Amino acid sequence: MRNKVIAVGAIVFIAYVIGARASRVQVKNRESVGHQVVRLWNDPCARKRRHKAAKKAAAAAEKRAKKTMRQLRK
Repeated sequence: MRNKVIAVGAIVFIAYVIGARASRVQVKNRESVGHQVVRLWNDPCARKRRHKAAKKAAAAAEKRAKKTMRQLRK
């Protein structure tokens, strides 16, 4: 039983270490933070996500405004 507990503990520890290392941001050598921000801002996938989020926010704001106007008219 003791060996099973040690084995499970070792597996959990290894999984934690691997997971913790995988989520770190990979920074290129001598790349400044400002350059990283510019590179991420110009990323095509990020542009699509920003555009999609802006459209979704605008639609939600318009829907909320219509609902508020309906409530005020009552």
